[in-house]
Amino acid sequence: MNATIHGVEDIPREADALLAVAPDDFVQERQRLVQALREEGRRADATSVAKLHKPTPVVLAANRAARDRPKAAQAAARAAGRVRKAQLRSDPAAYRDAVAELEDSLDLLAEVALAHLTRKGKPPSESTRRRLRELLRNAVADDDAREALGRGALREEPETAGFAAFAGVAASSTRQEGPTAATRARQKRDERLRERERALREKLALAENQLEEAQRRERQAGRDRQSAERAVASARSQLDRLREDDQS
Repeated sequence: MNATIHGVEDIPREADALLAVAPDDFVQERQRLVQALREEGRRADATSVAKLHKPTPVVLAANRAARDRPKAAQAAARAAGRVRKAQLRSDPAAYRDAVAELEDSLDLLAEVALAHLTRKGKPPSESTRRRLRELLRNAVADDDAREALGRGALREEPETAGFAAFAGVAASSTRQEGPTAATRARQKRDERLRERERALREKLALAENQLEEAQRRERQAGRDRQSAERAVASARSQLDRLREDDQS
């Protein structure tokens, strides 16, 4: 079954995983999938997969975050729908609740995505952080992109302006109330938890990066070994033929 991803040409669902693989493995995995689809007689699907481009780092990070935290991606999608409805109804209370839920979900997705962008202990730049956050907000505001993000299968950075077109509809209807003491306490507690989780995610990202690099070296070593074995076999065969010629 094919799926439309952000208003572009359909691709088979088997290609979803391709949009979250390590960059070094993308071309090889794409070719493997194309070949498998051709062998199944699905030439149209094979052609669409062959046209896939390697996702940009922020798109890849967003896809991996959505796959790592599917509940957060689903919660963001639900909250985005509630934000839009509340804005159109000019319902300030519902709007604030929906925005809070949306921001919490996007915060978690952004933290996980940023952890994937952390390379060799070097955190992503501030511009990359802003770009990632904008990507997530735009994705949940667009129907096709929101569905793709939920599957961890974004192919590009959505260009929609998020909820900017509705900005202020609900907020202007009434004066914002200040947070209660209980709310402030909960916010502080949540912030401490996010800080601890952020530190753990950075540690996890470093470990995952080391593992990916080790796996890449292992795969390369395997290919080098196969190449060397073929070279040895070829040289031995040539040597044997030379000895046979000499004996004859």
